[in-house]
Amino acid sequence: MTGRAAHPSSRAVVFLRSACERLLAIDILTPRGGHVARSTGAAILALGVAFGLQLETPYSAASTVLLVANANQGAVLAKGGWRLVGTVIGGVAALALMGLFIQAPVLFILGFALWLGLCTAGATLLRHFRASGAAVAGYTVGLATYGALETPERALDAVLGRTATVAVGVVCLGVVAALFSKRATRSALDTALIGQCGTIAGLALERLRSEERAHGLPTAPQIAGLFAIDDLLELSRAESPDLAGREGAVRDTIAALFGALLGTPDLCAVDPQAPRDCVAAHRDVVAGLPRILALIEARRFADALDRITALRETLLPRVGCAETAETGTPAPLIALDRLVAFVEDYGSALSGMVRLHGGRPIPARSFRFHRDWGAATENGLRSALAILLAGAFGIATGWNDWSLLLLILAPYSVLLAMTGNPAAGAVAFIQGTIVAVPAAFVCAFGLMPSVQGFPLLIAVIAPFWMAGLYATTVPRHAPAGLAYLVAFNTLVGATNPMVFSVPAFLNQAFGWVAAVFVTLLVFRLLLPHDPRRQAHRIQAALRRDALARLEADPPEPRHVWEHLQHHRLARIALSLRADPAAAAMMTADGIAALQVGRAAIRARAAARNPTAPALLRTMTLRALSDATRSPRQARDILAAAAAEIAARSIEDPRAWPVAHRVAACLTDMAMRLEAHPDRSFGRHRRVPC
Repeated sequence: MTGRAAHPSSRAVVFLRSACERLLAIDILTPRGGHVARSTGAAILALGVAFGLQLETPYSAASTVLLVANANQGAVLAKGGWRLVGTVIGGVAALALMGLFIQAPVLFILGFALWLGLCTAGATLLRHFRASGAAVAGYTVGLATYGALETPERALDAVLGRTATVAVGVVCLGVVAALFSKRATRSALDTALIGQCGTIAGLALERLRSEERAHGLPTAPQIAGLFAIDDLLELSRAESPDLAGREGAVRDTIAALFGALLGTPDLCAVDPQAPRDCVAAHRDVVAGLPRILALIEARRFADALDRITALRETLLPRVGCAETAETGTPAPLIALDRLVAFVEDYGSALSGMVRLHGGRPIPARSFRFHRDWGAATENGLRSALAILLAGAFGIATGWNDWSLLLLILAPYSVLLAMTGNPAAGAVAFIQGTIVAVPAAFVCAFGLMPSVQGFPLLIAVIAPFWMAGLYATTVPRHAPAGLAYLVAFNTLVGATNPMVFSVPAFLNQAFGWVAAVFVTLLVFRLLLPHDPRRQAHRIQAALRRDALARLEADPPEPRHVWEHLQHHRLARIALSLRADPAAAAMMTADGIAALQVGRAAIRARAAARNPTAPALLRTMTLRALSDATRSPRQARDILAAAAAEIAARSIEDPRAWPVAHRVAACLTDMAMRLEAHPDRSFGRHRRVPC
């Protein structure tokens, strides 16, 4: 009997143990769960504060939280700050437009379209969260004037109410993020920089130990991955005032690492029959680089910098011996120059790491970034045309709630224009909106009528928010999740007192769904986005800039100029992310042009040597100029100039070292043009950017 009695008891114990294990397996403290919990708490706080302040649309404060919410504290602070700035600017623009044209809807629509087009173009040209600020400034006019067009006397109240709800949402989310989230971006930035140092050193060692001379150029993912550190820098700047003062050191490091990455394909194993200095230099780098990498991984950046500086000092005398060699062959000097260039770029990266982790901040260099004026023009025109056509449709049809179309079309047209595939984003917005409509109907008419008090309201609405927030943490569902949150929160429209009207809900839901479908039509029919055209435009700018280096040095330090080209290559990779083959081809073409431009800078610097005769400088500059004017014969021009310089200077011992170096630089350029896909800079020369 005891055994029989124990049997149900043991089964109960097993069941309880299993239930406990399953509960413990649900870890709500994961980064994703923490982000959802923080964001939901901030939305609840914003809604409560907005109710307490008796704002007209308190749910807009919660919507602001849901839109700005991010797992990264730096993103929350930067995105929220620029959203508030954009809202204030957009509110001022809305007051100006309503003050001038409130009695003339046609003129108001025209003014709104021009303003939105201008802001869309600005959002395309700006980077990071400044772009989002420009976008918000553009579409805030539609949000602030919604409902005020029919009642002009409430224009000021509408603008101030919109600004107040955004301010409440930004402040509440910022407070919650500051109290309950960690500042981990600085650590991620350090890890990314160290990882890139290790990757590039590994590529260099692989090449130095390889017997094959043919090697592929850096790939599009490698280039984009290195430039992605700039995005981490933007987040870290928002989190850390100290790092904001050292951003120049980070960008110097990124630019120098890019130069080292470009130099890795030029490295190769040394031929045992090569000159003794080449063999010794190769041996020194192969032996020293692993030790330097070990110091970097141990975060002993100053020691690593000392080692690579000492390595460079051992290489320079060997280069000097190669310059004075009587054989006159440029191959050893070219190989040594490429090796020293890699070591110098890698050393510059370590110098930036040292400045990042210690010492007094120094003024940052003025780095430039690519501005795609063609894309800005297309995006601005598309947004302006969309508002004009939507406004004309609303006025012509006499639709009572026609301003709803502008309310939705304006933000979606500018936000999607900033993405790589706007049409796909519009489809995701449609999916999120279609899910939001029945969810909002169930919440508003099935659950909320029986709600009494703020706690029960939160208990009803918070699960719907959490579902949308969770969707935004999954990359492939993020756009749909964002659209769901915006549509759900607006359609429910939590106010005090609540108004339950099924006809009004259905009318608004129909307008919302129609607006997202119109958004898709806008991106399919009005100046449709063409990633290939955008990539070709950027590639043309890079090729023109590289060609210009044959005529003159860049107006800024070499690393600053290379950083601009790095941004262009990263933009090409981003534009053609869905077409890896085209991205690889265009990236290789851009890198080849960039390497010739780098070689031209070295040749010009060698010709400016104080010991160089005037005739040598004249011949060098003339050869570079002739190559610029006749890009399709550039290889032959440079090779002939190198041979002529060597022939004229070989009998003059004083002029031979610098002449040997100049001839080697010109030969290096000719060799690169020989390997270039079209052997010239002629293609795309006059394509507008």
